[in-house]
Amino acid sequence: MPGSDQYAEVIVNKAVDRVDRVFHYRVPDSLKNEVQIGSVVSVPFGRQQLEGVVVGFVPKPDVPSVREVTSLLYEHPLFQEELMDLAAWVADYYLCPKVLAMQAMLPRGLKIAGESVRAKYVDCIYLKKDLNGIETNLRFAPRQKEILSYLGTHNGTPVGEMLKVTGASRASVQALVKKGLVEVVSREVYRDPYSGEFFSVPRPENLTEEQKKALTEIKEEALGKRRPVLLFGVTGSGKTEVYLQVVQQMIHKKKQSIVLVPEIALTPQMAAVFKTRWGEQVAVLHSGLSVGERRDAWMRISSGQVRVVVGARSAVFAPCRELGLIVIDEEHEQSYKQENVPRFHAREVAIKRAQIQNALLIMGSATPSVETFYKASTGEFRLISMKSRVLNQSLPQVRIVDMREELKEGNRSIFSSLLREKMAERLLKGEQTLLFLNRRGFHTFVSCRACGYVITCPHCAISLTFHAGQKRLRCHYCGYSRVLPTVCPSCGSHAIRQFGTGTQRVEDEVRKLFPEARVARVDSDTMGPKGAYDRVYRQVRKGEIDIIVGTQMIAKGLDFPGVTLVGVVSADLTLHIPEMRAGERTFQLITQVAGRAGRGEKPGEVVLQTYHPKDPAIMLAARQDYPAFIRMEIENRKAASYPPFGYLIRILFTCRELPVLERTIDECTRYIWEELPPKAALLGPAPAPLERIKDRFRMHLVLKGDNLLGLRTGLQAGLRNAAENGAVKKGVNIAIDIEPINMM
Repeated sequence: MPGSDQYAEVIVNKAVDRVDRVFHYRVPDSLKNEVQIGSVVSVPFGRQQLEGVVVGFVPKPDVPSVREVTSLLYEHPLFQEELMDLAAWVADYYLCPKVLAMQAMLPRGLKIAGESVRAKYVDCIYLKKDLNGIETNLRFAPRQKEILSYLGTHNGTPVGEMLKVTGASRASVQALVKKGLVEVVSREVYRDPYSGEFFSVPRPENLTEEQKKALTEIKEEALGKRRPVLLFGVTGSGKTEVYLQVVQQMIHKKKQSIVLVPEIALTPQMAAVFKTRWGEQVAVLHSGLSVGERRDAWMRISSGQVRVVVGARSAVFAPCRELGLIVIDEEHEQSYKQENVPRFHAREVAIKRAQIQNALLIMGSATPSVETFYKASTGEFRLISMKSRVLNQSLPQVRIVDMREELKEGNRSIFSSLLREKMAERLLKGEQTLLFLNRRGFHTFVSCRACGYVITCPHCAISLTFHAGQKRLRCHYCGYSRVLPTVCPSCGSHAIRQFGTGTQRVEDEVRKLFPEARVARVDSDTMGPKGAYDRVYRQVRKGEIDIIVGTQMIAKGLDFPGVTLVGVVSADLTLHIPEMRAGERTFQLITQVAGRAGRGEKPGEVVLQTYHPKDPAIMLAARQDYPAFIRMEIENRKAASYPPFGYLIRILFTCRELPVLERTIDECTRYIWEELPPKAALLGPAPAPLERIKDRFRMHLVLKGDNLLGLRTGLQAGLRNAAENGAVKKGVNIAIDIEPINMM
């Protein structure tokens, strides 16, 4: 606690490079017992009044004058000291302003700039006196007697709930208040979207031998070096039950656990699993909740009322003061990497947070990322393998269909003859089918057959996607839309046609083929409304859906025991993306979505449609042969000095004027090159694969080397010199991405 002669170190809420440092303010006597590390305060800054976070205390600084903290904005600190240390690391590692790292740790309902969503209060009624002590000469109306009787066993009930049960009126409540027998108090309540009905998940009667062995090895690691653990288990091997058992151990030790999932679509399932075990001790954090729900979950976690936090990427920052465990399910997923500032990877943040708070980290996957598996194979992480499915279920049989042969035989449908046949069989048997296509929309582009003109977005260098529901063409990057033209804008021909296939068209074709089938589509177009994921998840679990059509949202760990057939409509979509992870991404998606089949009592089957049946990634995924794939991929990465054998930094330059952009990136490249360490490589400058988005042209540089600290330091120095010498022109934005996942 600061004394009267101490001064606060404050990070002000202004994300500008020149103020990305500590400023000193005297703590007035009136606040000296209130302001703590992690407190949010209001401070004078130039002619402004800004918010800031207290990050430390020092004796009087050696400066001419020090201004005073104006006020305390929150009664309690919003940041615990461990999270302050983590924010400092995030800012340093990912080269972003410290205040933005801090902002990333708060839900939208709680902002450094003050509380934007107020707590929710409800009027509760309390009995003030023992009923046996009420004077007999007091007269009570019948409804008043009912209220008193009810409160005898339900003291502190919300007024509205009590009135509904007793049938009394608020006038009866007021009469009892005047008699001094009851009081009505406004009490803060926490919104919990998962407090009502959720799908109960049964607990397995016995653990498998592999699960028991995994738990023994995890316990050894927890008592020993506490290295991060990679739980490498085939799809359906029971990794989730292992997580649950370790979480239970943490609860016994009065420790908190964070469980991360890669997609909001997985949250209802995980929430149901954990709520079944621990009820109100579980909180959920993800962007699909309302602002108020997120705020309340954060407050419950911070106050220690919650033992388990389930959430997506940003839940890695949950304010767990007694953190004992972090679990990253499906650790290989790209969605754990944030695309805007701070561009952190939840896996790397989790590793650092586990170190800071001496917590155990478990990463689970059937297809671990190359970087994670390599570190596990070298001993940096603990590798624990689970090679069999629970109940000795067999992995699904995968059959590859060469769609070129289908065309030769005159089949121009998006479904092969085999897939149509298998879907019909499942409908007759009352079993469920999952159809996967990693592209939304109805048709993926519209072109003129006469001249070849493709209708593109006027603001982005990308073709527009046709959405049949709205009968419009839409850009998936900026949201621009227009009606479908009847004539070609280039040559005037009427030969305008739609090409390609999206999930909307797959759904439409399924409904035409099987009009009696109950069909649900799961993609970002249909899952926008609040609660949509939860609703579809429950319907599938209850057997109310026959065929699920979806994008990668349905490929990641969802457990639907009734699904016995998976159809991969086009396995090639991610294969030829101009990125080093294209093959890895293809292998992971196919393996993961194939693993959704046969997780119940009945065996599963997969039909994999492709135009490249001999591609190694597709062939190995069909065989579920991860060891062979990882050996091939590691050899390729090593030969090119790509991660995990080197580091990459991407610097993206954007501007509305192409000549200004080209001049800026050329000059900045020269300054950066002068500061890079020996053996570092600089690739570019070059146009980004997506050359224009939202009317901004895009070019990038990529730094490559075996010394990440040297790359970061050299980049910072080079950009600083470029700015000081006027190389960064007005209107140019520069975005730095440390260890990028998306190079588009």
